[in-house]
Amino acid sequence: MLRDDSEIAGGPALGATAAAVSVSMGLEVRAQMPSRRAEICLVVLFIMSRSLPVAAQVPRAASDSQAEPQFEAVTIKHPDPAAQYHKAGFYGTPGGRVFLGVNVRMLVEYAFDLRDFQVAGGPEWVNAGWSISEWYDINAVPPDSSASRKIPVANAEPTSEQRAMLRSVLRERFGFRYHMEMREGEVYFLVRGAKKLALSEPKHPDGDPRAIVFMKQGGIVDGEAEGTNTTMDYVAARLSERLRIPVINQTGISGSYDFYLPPSDPENRDMATAVISVMDRLGLKLKKGRGAVETLVIDAVERPTEN
Repeated sequence: MLRDDSEIAGGPALGATAAAVSVSMGLEVRAQMPSRRAEICLVVLFIMSRSLPVAAQVPRAASDSQAEPQFEAVTIKHPDPAAQYHKAGFYGTPGGRVFLGVNVRMLVEYAFDLRDFQVAGGPEWVNAGWSISEWYDINAVPPDSSASRKIPVANAEPTSEQRAMLRSVLRERFGFRYHMEMREGEVYFLVRGAKKLALSEPKHPDGDPRAIVFMKQGGIVDGEAEGTNTTMDYVAARLSERLRIPVINQTGISGSYDFYLPPSDPENRDMATAVISVMDRLGLKLKKGRGAVETLVIDAVERPTEN
């Protein structure tokens, strides 16, 4: 794997910004709230949201996973329909306790570290989107003996052990069964560009990865971008989520990096243009092609009993 330190250029660390809304490299818009974690996710459906590449290995069949670790306690409930906000996504806290606001399809994606285009099959209600009747608030606590109990900081992505525990939840509480298939289709390859890499060593190598392109007041997307402790696999995975097409990392760049890019086009309002520009300024580019993508096919799933 290529890691040429002579080609790594640093940039100033990004402090507090005036941006009211930020867009991740996967084009996910999150409202910034001063007193709580972002609870509203608005997805920008612009054809121009995790840490492993699309071709990552996942358990081959449900029967292979019987010995996987389990949470000590799990509660599954529908959210309060009268609540003003509903949390969406995965929230991990120090000590391994987790909360998920998900539908079943999202739970599968978290448990197997897949993008939505890698999940197929199942009954219609699995794909019910934001319908409150098919949305679940899941709280879970790992056993004292688990490695998750030693997690020192909050995490926005499940660890490998937490993903395995989520697979156990799917199997035990949702009657989940599946098989894997390889399906060929259009892909993007993330490759090295012609420019020098604008990457620096991570300041916090134990932190969650981030890759953000900022959207500012009035819809301005001026090319300001920040990455913290991010790998090329992570960048590719975030792009995959919003492109809804597999993005495969072929940069040959190993390790984790930080980056910061200052604004470059103060009048731009086109997200696709901004993202392509950010890739170019980082010394990367996307190339279209075809490839095989591992796809999880749902064979059986049931609605859980609440507790």
